[in-house]
Amino acid sequence: MANSGSASDQQEEILLLLSDPWMSPEQADCLRDRLRALREELDWGWIISQAARHKVISCLGYNVNRFRLFKHPEEKLDTIPYRWVLTAAYEANRHRNAVLRDEFAIILGAAESLGVPYAVRKGPLLSERLFPDLGIRRMHDIDLLMTRAGATVLGERLTQFGYVQGKLSANGTEVKAFSRSTRRFWSMHVNNSLPYAKPSTDPHVESFEVDFCHDLTPAAGPGGEARTEAFLARSVPVTVCGVPARSLSFEDELVDLCVHLHKEADARHYIALGADLLLSKFIDVACAVKNYESDMIPRLADRVAELNCQDSVFYALHYTEKIFPGTVPDEMLDTIPPINRNVLVEYGHLEGKPTPWQSTFHERLFATRRLAEASDARMLPAD
Repeated sequence: MANSGSASDQQEEILLLLSDPWMSPEQADCLRDRLRALREELDWGWIISQAARHKVISCLGYNVNRFRLFKHPEEKLDTIPYRWVLTAAYEANRHRNAVLRDEFAIILGAAESLGVPYAVRKGPLLSERLFPDLGIRRMHDIDLLMTRAGATVLGERLTQFGYVQGKLSANGTEVKAFSRSTRRFWSMHVNNSLPYAKPSTDPHVESFEVDFCHDLTPAAGPGGEARTEAFLARSVPVTVCGVPARSLSFEDELVDLCVHLHKEADARHYIALGADLLLSKFIDVACAVKNYESDMIPRLADRVAELNCQDSVFYALHYTEKIFPGTVPDEMLDTIPPINRNVLVEYGHLEGKPTPWQSTFHERLFATRRLAEASDARMLPAD
């Protein structure tokens, strides 16, 4: 996506190369030479800041540590200053994910024992199945696809485990329940239940959070309950966090990742948070595509057409290929054309208020002030 012309291009190039969770020894050797050549030119403060914002800093630490990229055989000094920041981030995230994994195993066990239909999304499933090491991908919560009735049943069990449907207090000692107005707004306008949370005593984990999603395709219109039941009927058995669980089918998982990516890139709420464009989400899509075989593509195309989410899936696949060339096969992009190609240069489609961006995607990806352009962006109530 970046070239080697300007200093900013070089820094973006290094950030993207270091963000590859599947880096090979041969790629590492080429990158080592590149790091040596750019040793005096790179702004590592910018790289580290962007890596943290894009939630890939632990992946950088994994690669730097695994391949000792800070050392070059013909260079006495380290080619990566502050490398301990990166490797420490990886080690801390590996510990954090292990703590979350143990807690999530309890929640999955509860879901299994209650017999309510569900499917694990993203989080621990991706960390364990699509990435080569538990410490690479930063987990936040456990996200479950469920009907609203199923979520109510499991939510009652969560309260017995100390969870509250609320958010962590500023001092981190308790979870305060959401206000009635926030509950009312979310029930009317959002296809997720408000999250359940419980404080953690581990220094690397502020709180444990459980998120219930009730419809994976927000652009598909009415019928969300029936679509969710169909997704759950196609779910498959897996082992997650060391316990039996259910996940989406392979086609449904890729659709989910793409729709989720576009939803957050498109929505004013996430633009206001500065969380609309994150490399970590595009890496999730790239890792899922990596496991695809050509005979699966027609089934994927049929599922996308059935769910009427061509624009969202095309957006995610198109820009994943732009950022990481060679990750998305042409055949996959060609079989899922968008209905409205303006989806690539506008935001607000899923809210029914499409607005054109004035800046390019590349500019927005690394900008820290996208909100200045999207002045109508507003966060959802969450008090």
